[in-house]
Amino acid sequence: MLQRFRLDIPVFLRQLETRLAHSLSAAKPGESLLSVTLVTPELFNVFFPGRLPGVFYWARPADRLALLGVGTAASLEFSGPDRWNNLGNGVRDWRRHWRHLDPDKTGFQPLALGGFSYAHQGGGYLPATRLSVPEVLLRRSGDCCALTINFAGKWDVSARMASLETLLKQLENASAGADNVKLAQRDHVPLSHWERARREGSMPGASTPDWIRWQSRVQAAVEDIHAGLLDKVVLTRCLRLTGEQDFDPARVMHKLSEQYAGCTQFAVETAQSGVFLGASPEMLVRWHEGEIDCDALAGTSWEGETDLLTDVKNGREHRLVVQALTETLRPLCLNLEVPDAPKIQKVGHLHHIRSLLRGRAKRGLTLFDLLPRLHPTPAIGGYPCQAAQTWLASREEQRPGWYTGGVGWLDARGNGEFAVALRCAHLHGKQAELYAGAGIVTGSDARREWEETEAKMMPVLRAL
Repeated sequence: MLQRFRLDIPVFLRQLETRLAHSLSAAKPGESLLSVTLVTPELFNVFFPGRLPGVFYWARPADRLALLGVGTAASLEFSGPDRWNNLGNGVRDWRRHWRHLDPDKTGFQPLALGGFSYAHQGGGYLPATRLSVPEVLLRRSGDCCALTINFAGKWDVSARMASLETLLKQLENASAGADNVKLAQRDHVPLSHWERARREGSMPGASTPDWIRWQSRVQAAVEDIHAGLLDKVVLTRCLRLTGEQDFDPARVMHKLSEQYAGCTQFAVETAQSGVFLGASPEMLVRWHEGEIDCDALAGTSWEGETDLLTDVKNGREHRLVVQALTETLRPLCLNLEVPDAPKIQKVGHLHHIRSLLRGRAKRGLTLFDLLPRLHPTPAIGGYPCQAAQTWLASREEQRPGWYTGGVGWLDARGNGEFAVALRCAHLHGKQAELYAGAGIVTGSDARREWEETEAKMMPVLRAL
């Protein structure tokens, strides 16, 4: 087990700069994309450090896995119907000219970090699709910590050292601050006034505009489902909050990491110094040397009030997702394992029905062949997929940022993992927007679906 120590940052940076210069002496000048990975001691717990240029955080605390990138050495951004083809072509060009030096034989690959929106035209404060190679990447996997320093063209070592110094100081502050955050380790958190109002049935009010719109949308969806136009559609809500002072994204992420360690944590800098963050229970796809894992996560209850595995409405919702993923993956796979029966996944006070599908991709396919076929799954859009997307577009469904899109990473060998961006919020100064959705099928009730969205907002709301 690596031991943490109080780092003398100037001394460490001088040592690192010497090692980096030695490594670069083995590289050929003019490399278009060059990465150098060096082992480090366990500097700090790898937290989200707050606002830094180009900051990107992705982690699963339960697996002791964390990625933290700062700055941008190279980036790809695309929107429109051809975004996946353009992104795949851009990544293939990167990989042809991407050289990696690994003098400590970590076995790690250099990474590109990024995500995408639900719709191809994007959602405002984040681009529709972006993958970026950070200037500096700090990574933890189990007991191993490493730094990958990336260059595109010019080898500006002093600039990288300056970026790294800023990052280390921020991490030192975040680590010290986290030690002062005392979280209640109880199953039942005392109810806030907001939660009491929800439970007592006084939210939403009969004349609340959001509630009236929600009722109308659910009714329209159920009617069209009964008419045979579609089988399922996912409706979403946004809750806007104003704080008495600026929200602190680093503290919010620390609380989410403590309370939802089994989820995928993410935080990304947005336009005008905002942060899009969350803790997602759902993996869209994991690709490793042609081996594929995909989550089917649909059907929700909270506080044990429903036996999900015997509930008709939730069971129908889950089966549609499994069916759609199976139909998508089977033609692309040499073999595909679909569970005979789903399991219950507990995430805080929420329970979800989950099935994990696993397969082996056919020769010649890549992750970019899967992403446009898998996204959006019926868990976030509906079923049939095209009918649900058309229905949502006709009613101007809004999905800000990367909400219900994906967030993750891709390595230089083409392996990668993307989580569905759920249980999330956009923080900008004193303003916060929380997002949640619910799947509408035959048997859906507007009030219960509203309560489901509130239950899904609760993890981030409590962190705020």
